[in-house]
Parts: sequence; structure tokens; C-alpha cells
Amino acid sequence: MSAAYFLAKRIFFSRGNDTQRVSPPAIRIAIAGIAIGLAVMMLTVAIVVGFKHEIRNKVSDLGGHIQVQALSSNASFDKQPICCSDSMLENLAAMANVAHVETFITKPAVIKTDKDFLSVVVKSSAEVAEREIVVSETIGRKLKLEVGDRVQVFFVQNKNLEQSLSYGRTDASVKVRNLTVGGMYQSHYSQYDEQVILGNYQLLQQIGDWDEDMASGIEIKLANVEALEDSYDALSRKVSLTQDRRGTQLAIQTFEQRNPQIFGWLELLDINVLVILALMVVVSTFTMVSGLLIIILERTRMIGQLKALGCTNAQLRTTFLYIALLLTLQGLFWGNVIGIGLCVIQAVWHPLALDPENYYLEWVPIDISWWQVLMLNVGTLLITMLMLLVPSALVSRISPGRILSAD
Repeated sequence: MSAAYFLAKRIFFSRGNDTQRVSPPAIRIAIAGIAIGLAVMMLTVAIVVGFKHEIRNKVSDLGGHIQVQALSSNASFDKQPICCSDSMLENLAAMANVAHVETFITKPAVIKTDKDFLSVVVKSSAEVAEREIVVSETIGRKLKLEVGDRVQVFFVQNKNLEQSLSYGRTDASVKVRNLTVGGMYQSHYSQYDEQVILGNYQLLQQIGDWDEDMASGIEIKLANVEALEDSYDALSRKVSLTQDRRGTQLAIQTFEQRNPQIFGWLELLDINVLVILALMVVVSTFTMVSGLLIIILERTRMIGQLKALGCTNAQLRTTFLYIALLLTLQGLFWGNVIGIGLCVIQAVWHPLALDPENYYLEWVPIDISWWQVLMLNVGTLLITMLMLLVPSALVSRISPGRILSAD
């Protein structure tokens, strides 16, 4: 055991009177600064990572990670159909990182009750019966619908399969179906809940007079969303600008490209995280530097005596850096207890709720891994110790002759 470490332990763990130990307020402030800073950083990372994870999952559940559709500049929901042969679907499903492949159909429509009507988009679902629809709770409240109610659904479509439906067309037709509300859903994604109802896949094919292999597009879900760019590149080389049996050109889009506003908002959260982490590091470091300066100033007499006995400046600096290290480790311990404890409480019991209309979620999500906790601890420790090299240099400016002659 080095002499510097021995002295640091004696000073730090001393339980004598106030003249024999470091200032208790200085210790408490330094430890509290480190603990609070680490806890806040941990919660910030956990919440932002949780938000990004939950939002990405929600958006992908509603439309897949990647979609294959007809190449068109028209933003209508009545897309030009594409022909999806079994071999095409099998080839897509066999590609690396592809977990699930499914065709879908969307049709613009108007849903009408005895007293009201609403423009909606009907999307196919394999779980909906042929003469039923599933509406969102948001649409249900607007139209005062309950499960079991009968409604009329007016489907508007383009007679020309080679073109998408657009406003002002004269070759559009309307087909009416009397359907039953078979259930309700709530995704808490307002843009989806306000306009999408779920209908039977075969019914929508019949409405469009489509062949069995025709669909609005193909939804592809990935096994590992982190490899989205690689999968997108591979699918682009295989699918983009190719043609189906009717000569329709195909194109693909990721869920990030389909929802630029949401993912732009998530990118802004990353900037907020960096700002918060920087502020917390500054606060933690400042309290630790202040604490170490107070400790050094309180021990000037001891420093003078040790220098008179032959201790070098390097040994004394190392002694006080050991003291700062012990304080920092104690602060990190309590910071982990507080941060991990709060994360567990929120993840299990959800005491912090959110407004789903604004945040797409019912409560604050938590998602943090052990390597992130480790990186926060190691980063805080390294930055703090590097910053403490500056105040520890004060030891070399203390003159033993001046201190001892003052006594």
C-alpha cells in the first residue's frame, strides 16, 4: 500500500473530531452532486431510449419497417395495385433480416351513421370478419359508435387500375356496403386513430375488382431494426424499379421515410440528451472540485507538516486525488441506487403518465441497458478525476515554512 493511499484512507475514514477529519458539509455536497448528476443522466438516457424504442415499435406495428408499393407521385390512399406472386413473397421472406412479409390493401371511404358521417381510410386486416369493421376509439367517439352497431361504408375508387385515385376525376365509382362494428382499437397514434378503420382483406379486393394476387403493397418487418439501412439497400437492389406481371414499376420506402415528422422529433431528443448530459457533468464536476478545494484548504497545516517531514508535492497531490476518488465512488454508488431504483419503479408501476394525444404513449417509457449504465459511470468517473487534477495542484503552492512559522 502506498503512503499516499494510506494517508487518504486515514483522512477519509477518520471518525475523530472536526479538527481531525475533513469537513462533513464538503463531503456531503460533493457526494450529493455526483449522485444527483449520475441519477439524472441515467434517467435521461433511459427515458429517451425508451421513447425512441416504443415509438419505432408503434410505427412499425402500424405499417411494417419497409413497404413495397407501386412507383407513383400520388399521395392518395387508393394506390395503384401491384401483383404479388407467391414466388415474389417467398423471395422477400427469404432475404436476410426479414422476419415477416404480408400484403395489405387500403381504400378511401366514407363511413355513415344515421346522424353523422366521416371520411376514413379502410386498411385490410386478416383478423376482421368479412361483414365487419374495426374502428378506433377516436372514430367511435366522433360517430357515437358502439360494438354491434350497423353502418354504411361508401368506397370511392378509380375504375382505371393503371392510375391512382385523385380529386376531380370523372372515372371514379362508389360502392356501398352495410357493415357491422365488430370491435374497437386504440393505438394512441393520433394520425392513425383519426382516419384508419380495419376491414376484411377479401372484401377490399372485391370492392376494387382486383385479382387474388393484387394488393396495395407489401409490408416487411425486420428481425433487427438496427440493420434497417442494410436491409433497405438489399431490398432496393432487388425490388426498386422492377416490374410486376402487369408492368407496374415497384418502389420501396422505410417507416422513417413515411413518417419524417415523428423521426425528426426523435432526432431532436438526441440533442436534448447531449445538452442534459453536459450540464449534469458540469454540475457534478463543479461540486467535486469545490469539495476538494475545501478539503485541501482545511488541511493546509497537515500539508505543511508532511512537506517538512519529506513528502513530495506529487505524493500529496496523489493523496488528495485518492480522497476525491473515494468521494466520487461513494457518489456514484448512491447515484446508481437512486437512478436504477427510479427506473425500476417507472418501468414496473408507471407512476409518471403522459397524454397519448401529444406523446403517442400512456406513460413515460424506460429502456436502459447495463452497458449504458456502465458507460455513464465510467465516463463520469474519468471526467471528474481529470478535472480534479487542477485543484489538486494547489498542494504544490503551499509553503511548509510559511505554514509552520504562522503557528
